[in-house]
Amino acid sequence: MTCRVLVGGIGLPWLRDLDFGTQFVRRVEKLDWPDDVIVDDLSYAAHRVLHTLQDLRPQKVVLVGAMPRDIDPPGTVRRYKLDLTPPEMDEVADRLGEAVTGIIDLDHTLAVVRYWNGFPPDTVVIEIEPSDRAFGLGFSPEIEAQVETILAMVQEEVAAPAAQDGETTDTEAHA
Repeated sequence: MTCRVLVGGIGLPWLRDLDFGTQFVRRVEKLDWPDDVIVDDLSYAAHRVLHTLQDLRPQKVVLVGAMPRDIDPPGTVRRYKLDLTPPEMDEVADRLGEAVTGIIDLDHTLAVVRYWNGFPPDTVVIEIEPSDRAFGLGFSPEIEAQVETILAMVQEEVAAPAAQDGETTDTEAHA
C-alpha cells in the first residue's frame, strides 16, 4: 500500500495534553479525506513508525503532536518543515533504548526516523505546547481552543502540492 500523504498523530496515551496527536487523529480520521491520504495514529515505538513509512512510502508526511518545549505559552501551535539532517548515533541509541521501556513522543520519532532517512523531503510537523501534563482524559482549555486551527493547518498541508527537495517553509507559531 502507498499513499500521497500520511497524516500521523503521536501522543502519550492517558496524559491529557501530551496525548494530543492520538486524540486529534481519533477526532478527524472519519472526516472526508482524499483517497490518497491516510490519517493514522503513530503513537508507538519510533522504529515501528520507520517501518510504517517504509511500507507506505508517502510523498508527504504531516505529523501532529504536543511537545513541551517550555519556550512558548501553553496552546501555542508551531508548524515547521522538518530539518531532515540525521542526529548523531549516540542520540539515536539513547532514544532507541528509551523506546524499549515504552517512551513514545514526537522527538523520539523524529530522531530515529531521520537517522535512517525515513521521512520524505516534504515532512511538516505541527506541534502544540501543552498545558496539562497530568494523567487523565481530555485537553486543557488552551489546547482544546486550538483543535480547529490545527485541523485547518493539516487540511492546508494535505491540499498543498508536494514540496521539492530544497524548498523550505518558514516556521510559524500561533498563540
